[in-house]
Amino acid sequence: MKIWVPMMTDIKERTFAVTRLLGVALFSLLMSQWAAAEVLMKNANFVALPGGKIELRFDFDSAPPAPQAYMINQPARLVMDLWGVENDLASRSLDVKTGSVDGVSFAQTDGRLRVVTKLYEPSSYKTFTEGNSLFVVVQSSDSKAPVVSSSSANNMVAKSTTPGSKTSFEPQRSKVQGLDFERVEGGIGRVTVSLSDDKAGVDIQEEGNNVVVNLVGADLSRALEQRVDVQDFVTPVMFIDSMANGGNTSILIKPSAEPYEYLAYQTDNKLILDFKPLSQAEKDDRNKDLFPFSGEQIDLNFQNVELRSVLQIIAEVAELNLVVSDTVGGNITLRLKNVPWDQALDIILKTKGLDQRTVGNVLLIAPASEIAQREAEELASSQKVEELAPLRTEFIQVDYRKASEMMGAVQGAKLVSERGFIMADDETNVLMVRETAKGIEEIRNTLRRFDVEVQQVLVEARLVNATSNVTKDLGVKWGFGYNDVDDGQGWIVNPDLGSIDFGSPPTDVGLNVDLGATATQVGKIAIGFAPGTSSMIALELSALESDGKAEIISQPKILTTNGNQAKIESGSEIPYQTVENGEVNIEFKDVVLSLDVTPRVNPGDRIAMDLVIKQDSIGQVLPNGELSIDNNELQTTVVVPDGQTIVLGGVFKTESSETVNKVPLLGDLPIMGALFRNKENTSEKTELLIFITPKLVRNSLTQ
Repeated sequence: MKIWVPMMTDIKERTFAVTRLLGVALFSLLMSQWAAAEVLMKNANFVALPGGKIELRFDFDSAPPAPQAYMINQPARLVMDLWGVENDLASRSLDVKTGSVDGVSFAQTDGRLRVVTKLYEPSSYKTFTEGNSLFVVVQSSDSKAPVVSSSSANNMVAKSTTPGSKTSFEPQRSKVQGLDFERVEGGIGRVTVSLSDDKAGVDIQEEGNNVVVNLVGADLSRALEQRVDVQDFVTPVMFIDSMANGGNTSILIKPSAEPYEYLAYQTDNKLILDFKPLSQAEKDDRNKDLFPFSGEQIDLNFQNVELRSVLQIIAEVAELNLVVSDTVGGNITLRLKNVPWDQALDIILKTKGLDQRTVGNVLLIAPASEIAQREAEELASSQKVEELAPLRTEFIQVDYRKASEMMGAVQGAKLVSERGFIMADDETNVLMVRETAKGIEEIRNTLRRFDVEVQQVLVEARLVNATSNVTKDLGVKWGFGYNDVDDGQGWIVNPDLGSIDFGSPPTDVGLNVDLGATATQVGKIAIGFAPGTSSMIALELSALESDGKAEIISQPKILTTNGNQAKIESGSEIPYQTVENGEVNIEFKDVVLSLDVTPRVNPGDRIAMDLVIKQDSIGQVLPNGELSIDNNELQTTVVVPDGQTIVLGGVFKTESSETVNKVPLLGDLPIMGALFRNKENTSEKTELLIFITPKLVRNSLTQ
């Protein structure tokens, strides 16, 4: 665009005209920015490719939407509609005049920008996006009908086509079909946006503490235009707001105040955003890695100024003494606004091929090659000094560790030179070192780090075996007998109805049914009945219920140092026979209670332990006379705070049985059958619980 200003002899009039023109231009610029859509087309150009192809490139200020494209045969035109895009170019056309493309024109309508590519003949085309750019590749075609590549965004439905007339169409826009949220492993909050296709432009921005996802050219139904509260999932995401914005869709994700990071990626027609929680330390480390500069912010605006003067200004802001090499010189032009001084210094040094070294509060600046050469010379000089330095012999007392162990650590660190040597005496726990003064000092500093008192840990385990058994017996005893005593008129009844004595020898023994409980006399009820003088019936009913409870507590303890394995066991050995190649041997099996632990003290007095706990016991006697062994074993790794108790595990076992003894036929009779049967119910419960308690042995306790 050219601006013509008429010649004026009056300087005031000329100044007023220029000012007026600038005001009009500025006002037009502001109005165009105020009325601009969310996506602006900033540039358009083309390039000729081999094979008769023409590549058109359109640049935008953000990710462009997928074009809705269709082809017209007569006249040959490629029409593309970009929804939510506005033309920000100074011209409304682009002359190409190359290959099969005559030119490109831009027509702005409400809510969309139409790009019409004028062709000399129908051609095939392909569209794709990269970043904030849209590419259209047009290739000449010999056929009359255009061939559209599968990667093109042709989402139009043609209705009718006649020569010399335009094709009528209906735009098929991308649609948001669903919005889902879920909590995945690691406390990550996942937002999934389901689209009808993958043509919508995606623009993700951070506004304040919110993450805004702009889907350019995508429609949102009213059913999805709502706020979703996801605070109950305990993730960094609190709310998700979906709203329609003209012909586009905006999704606002409101995270919590806690630190987080998010990752966005698209797979086919699904857009996924993962919000991962971060600790404050992780956030600080990431910010430091992303922006390692922390100096005071300064403004620098110089035009061809001497480099040394700029370095002096930076040194004064940093409050450092400055030493600049004589080889540093020249001028520099720079304009920096609100930049940390250390970042400004880094930019200047990289621009001029310089490097820096800071010693105390002195800043040394010189060419990078000069500093590298100087450091190489200093290294060679120091090595030469070490080779010529005199050797000294010193005896270093080791207080808490073994001298031979510390000697191995020093040798492993390669702190002893070829000229020196080291020797350990475990009886006096002394190290003999022959080295230079500098070498001996390094060895002493190393020993100060390793020769320290190791923390001790007392590990206490409790194994509880609780057994509860209940037995219920209910039965009946019938006894009937007759003995000819005193002319057949006498009866002899023994108080123990279970063993009635009818004399010796008895003249007649009647029915004797015994289905009673086999326990002691306690709990029995005996009833006798003698109808007349010719017979006797005795009845005994017994009911017995016995409760038994047993509790066995094993409590092994062991004391060890941090990081060292310790084991304690107590038990016996059970012999058993083995037969191999016809030879009988006696071997022994351990039946022990053991505790095997390796503790590690973590920061915050939290103790990590690798545990193996075993509790064996002698079981039942097998038919061959050998003994069975019951095993209980636990192997795990846990972290427990100092002095606290944790339940490692438990085994609960229940055994129930019911036994019925009865007289055939009679025991099955209703009501009366109870007099001819015995019923026994047995229930046994066994429970094993394992507790562990680690304790740090502190100095106050030892004192």
